[in-house]
Amino acid sequence: MSSLTYEIDTICAISSPSGEGAISIIRASGKDCIYILQKVFKPYRKDFSDIKPRFLYTGRIFDFQTESYVDEAVCVFIKGPDSYTGEDMFEIYPHGGVFNTKYILEIILKSGTRLAHNGEFTKRAYLNNKINLIKAESILEIIKANSLKTLVIANNELNGLLEERINKIKEDYIYLLASVEALIDFPEEIFENINADFLKKTEETAELIGGLMASYENYELNKHGFSVVIAGAPNVGKSSILNRLVDKNRAIVSDTAGTTRDYIEENLFLSNKPVKIIDTAGLRETGETLEYEGIKQSRNQIKSADAVLYVFDINDLAENEILRDILEGKRDSLIPVINKVDISDGKDLSVIGKNVMQAFGFTNNPVFISAKTGTGFEAMKKAAHDIILKIEGGVKDDVGITTLRQKNLLVKSLNLLENAKDKFKEGQPLELISIDLRDGINALGEIVGGVTNEDVLDILFKEFCIGK
Repeated sequence: MSSLTYEIDTICAISSPSGEGAISIIRASGKDCIYILQKVFKPYRKDFSDIKPRFLYTGRIFDFQTESYVDEAVCVFIKGPDSYTGEDMFEIYPHGGVFNTKYILEIILKSGTRLAHNGEFTKRAYLNNKINLIKAESILEIIKANSLKTLVIANNELNGLLEERINKIKEDYIYLLASVEALIDFPEEIFENINADFLKKTEETAELIGGLMASYENYELNKHGFSVVIAGAPNVGKSSILNRLVDKNRAIVSDTAGTTRDYIEENLFLSNKPVKIIDTAGLRETGETLEYEGIKQSRNQIKSADAVLYVFDINDLAENEILRDILEGKRDSLIPVINKVDISDGKDLSVIGKNVMQAFGFTNNPVFISAKTGTGFEAMKKAAHDIILKIEGGVKDDVGITTLRQKNLLVKSLNLLENAKDKFKEGQPLELISIDLRDGINALGEIVGGVTNEDVLDILFKEFCIGK
């Protein structure tokens, strides 16, 4: 931190999205906020000297160059260090027009501020010890979130749950370091079971680090909303289902088996939830190389999917060994979809449904549809939505890492821990083991932001928008 210099300019920016709306938000931060506010904001029924921090005031925006009022607005002043950035701040809420908002920003800029860089408000909050790096990164992830799972994980990170996990790992690390330094400082002492305890503790700590590292992959999988895979044997109507769901001819429909060689992705909203819908290659045994690769990718998509629409042809419900294979671990998230009811020749659907349930041991009831006419599509979408709701209901306690920076530092810490364990087993000098343990602890500290160079900060905060 000693190499970092604190910015002294007063900064400002528009913090609301571009475009027209009811109101806009313009914020400023820095030592000159109160003087700039006096220039541009004239409150109703109050002298400016009577304005109190954290109170909302209505008034007018004054253009001191043209000596005219340009808008009516609401304003709040927040005295540092009790603000988001730790500095004096103000926010002005004018009407939400595009031109007037930019014009007011220009007035504020001409009053002695400069335009904020991307993420500069949050960077100042970090530099002024209002937040740590984990919380700064979580704010960005909350802004970017487009699924409940990623939103909850990022919010848990903001609320300190990830920091608690990392601090628990640090405590275990410190216990290991204390054990080694006890052996260094008191070589004549006999410490019972210290060797076994050290190795056991390193394994437990490595497991905790590994668990957090794995959470990153889970977070990335859920970053773009829930995934729903359409799977099944060739020619059961998977591509037709995709086309009807997205309301366009996205996938080629053909009577020739094996037409779909690669998976096709489309994004849509399912009951106001963003969903990635994926059409996959038909599942069957094949010796054709290109089709085999498509089927291999289909299996991978099914494995990582939140929900699977497994499609049957109502006129061909033969035993399916491939289905039995992929059912492992997916029963609760797999919906049997029986297609082509429009050509079912009066078959008893309840009997068919019961037979399919018994034959394959499905957990969820089958849905009967026609990709040609659209019959049953609402019931199919509801079944997928219900599975997503169940997933969302179990994420409230999810804690994980959300950035590659965090993961890389965990990898570094784990490698140093493994090095220390190996050296301990080999009987290498305890001083070398102590160095590895200290470096491992420091890597964990960098996740929170104990030691971070300015280049890392610049990269991190550039991902933010200007007004944040």
